[in-house]
Amino acid sequence: MKNPFEFGRELGSDDLVDREHELETVMQAMTDGGRLFLIGPRRYGKTSILRVASERARSKGMVVLRHNAEAYPTLARLGQAILEEAATQLVGTSKRAAGKIQAFFGALRPQIAFNPLDQSYSIMVTTSAPATGTGEALLAEVLDGLDRLAADSGRRVVVVIDEFQQIVEAGGIPAEAQIRAAVQRHDHLSYVFAGSKTSMLTQMTGDRDRPFYRLGARLFVGPVPRKDFAPFLRAGFERSGFSIPDDAVTAILDRAADVPYNVQRLAHACWNYARDRSGAEAPTVTADIVDFVLDEVVRRDDPFYSQTWNRLAITQQKALLATVHSSGQGLFAGAVLKQSGLAMSTMRTALEALVRVGVLRENEIGPSVQYVLEDPFMGSWVRLFVVQN
Repeated sequence: MKNPFEFGRELGSDDLVDREHELETVMQAMTDGGRLFLIGPRRYGKTSILRVASERARSKGMVVLRHNAEAYPTLARLGQAILEEAATQLVGTSKRAAGKIQAFFGALRPQIAFNPLDQSYSIMVTTSAPATGTGEALLAEVLDGLDRLAADSGRRVVVVIDEFQQIVEAGGIPAEAQIRAAVQRHDHLSYVFAGSKTSMLTQMTGDRDRPFYRLGARLFVGPVPRKDFAPFLRAGFERSGFSIPDDAVTAILDRAADVPYNVQRLAHACWNYARDRSGAEAPTVTADIVDFVLDEVVRRDDPFYSQTWNRLAITQQKALLATVHSSGQGLFAGAVLKQSGLAMSTMRTALEALVRVGVLRENEIGPSVQYVLEDPFMGSWVRLFVVQN
């Protein structure tokens, strides 16, 4: 039997749970030449949404150039990768191909090589003027040339950049300004920018003093509603001949804090447990089994969590313990501060550091802020290995 619960890879359309609204919104931006910011925490399935939307767009004849900004050491390398893929998909292999690249990207002084084995281009680029030789300037020039190339091809071209906040972190406000200046004047390109640093991207797109203010629409990716996730989980077990009562389904969702990656991973491990114990009588996955399996998952990941914990300063460890104990709420209350042994200013500084290194993130709940673990299973590890010691 094949485990029906997938995690740790880009999911296809058959594996996504209740993301039709997000897919329709992304597809609308791609089709209409829009600009869309897809914002949501890591592990919530943004990359899978982008993959499925890109596949659907290509099936409609669009050219989709999808890149993850974190995969490139510099903005210049990201721009070069976009240019190479654009040339491969839009220019062709005729004798005029190199001339086209020179015509549309001449300011970059492209040095062009064509590989006939895989029909791809390798292009080295530089900017003409030393004063504009920054990575963000090169990326903006690539996008300008791409808009001209898209107009010449007569095809709708979509630029998808995942983990877009990397561009801002690498180039700061000047990078925002240069990229906006390029993007806003393009008539033949659609843009989808996705990012996982929700507070940074929300501020970047919502602050009227920032260059990206109202450049495009925003779509926030949240957890999959339980009314959709619970039937998906139950069906996955029952198709395999395993039974799972409602309280066990709820236990999986609770222990994973509704984070899609963690839900799938815990369900995957519970399914494996049930398979290994299946015999004449089909096993039942109970809530107690869910807790037992979660402990096993956390124990296997102990080296990773231990490294993360040991890299934290003492004040950050205390703030993390307080977050786990209080479910991330009321962390500046007197009783919580007293129990943690931290002053209010120290607690605030420690929490900011934990957010910055990706251990925690902020959830706005009305006027207050809740601090939640990026990986909810780390809370289980803390309770298992730290609190008892």
